[in-house]
Amino acid sequence: MAIIDLVSEQIRELEELSFRTLPALEQERYDGWVLRWSGGGSRRANSVNPVESSSLALDEKVEHCEEWFQRRNAPAIFRLTSLAEPELAEMLSGRGYIQTSPTDVMILEIEDPVRAVEVDVDDHPKDFWLATVTGHPPGSAEGRRIAGQLLAGVGRVHFASVLEDGPETVATGMSVDLDRYTTIYNMNTYRTHRRRGLARSVLNTLLAVGRESGSTHAVLQVTQDNIAAQALYRQFGFTPFYQYAYMEPPPGN
Repeated sequence: MAIIDLVSEQIRELEELSFRTLPALEQERYDGWVLRWSGGGSRRANSVNPVESSSLALDEKVEHCEEWFQRRNAPAIFRLTSLAEPELAEMLSGRGYIQTSPTDVMILEIEDPVRAVEVDVDDHPKDFWLATVTGHPPGSAEGRRIAGQLLAGVGRVHFASVLEDGPETVATGMSVDLDRYTTIYNMNTYRTHRRRGLARSVLNTLLAVGRESGSTHAVLQVTQDNIAAQALYRQFGFTPFYQYAYMEPPPGN
């Protein structure tokens, strides 16, 4: 197998992993593209994702996707990696779409992380985690319902938090252990508590939990303009493997 084909297969493997670790309420495969909708929240779970070669005309496919999301009262957002047809981004630009959020997908071989004592890890989400996962307000019955659907059967899910002041949640991270990977999501430190090493503690803990569960590698996604997060992950040894960006319709469409 040619090197470029091998890389594409590895990218496709990680894309399929991301669909399983961050599932959508609705998912449809359409001529090599994966259409995902979750009623709002993360764009990863509310977008069109080309992952396989296809046979239909691009304009026909784009129109199908636009109609699919229109029926759900949502904009058609395209998430493009190097697996997408090379001419797709240009076509979308011609239709008024705007490229946003260039993002690195980074991977790491997990070695010997150490859990931090100040980080609590739960296997079941508290209300603030339901809000993070679904975009619904904390305590929302709809949020609980959607989170239950999204998280059911995705693997071993871990919710890491640092609690202070009352207690108040001041740093978070989430991971899903599936196959040989620990996938990291929702890393965040409240602005007033940054530069204290809390993100490092949360990440070390999630990697340690993943290693205990049998994961050999970790994967995460970080926007290229998030300089602080990029620096932290590179210090851990994460390296960029591939990139993606969103193509979003102009406001009002």
